[in-house]
Amino acid sequence: MARILIVEDEALIAELLAMYIEEMGYQSIGPAATVAQALLLLEAERPACAILDCSLGQEESAPVAEALESAGIPFAFATGRGRGSLPARFGQRPMISKPYVFEDVQRVLASIIS
Repeated sequence: MARILIVEDEALIAELLAMYIEEMGYQSIGPAATVAQALLLLEAERPACAILDCSLGQEESAPVAEALESAGIPFAFATGRGRGSLPARFGQRPMISKPYVFEDVQRVLASIIS
């Protein structure tokens, strides 16, 4: 069973995403609400992929994206602000629009899980 890291600072949104992931037959890791929490989770285990909220309170998730990229772990960004809000370096990465729609999450996960 694929394990998917959730990086999301809003508890209710993270809970909804975890529910969707589990309905798809995957297992969720986290959620991590900060960059530091996400990096600790990545040190503890290697997920099949990750979904990163672009904005985590006062910080951006780009350092987590960099760590995932360095480790060769696929990921997608999540944002309610459109593709222009993605870090420029990662502008072509898969993106899930918020609010989450089950079918969108399912489609993006199917495209990034190997």
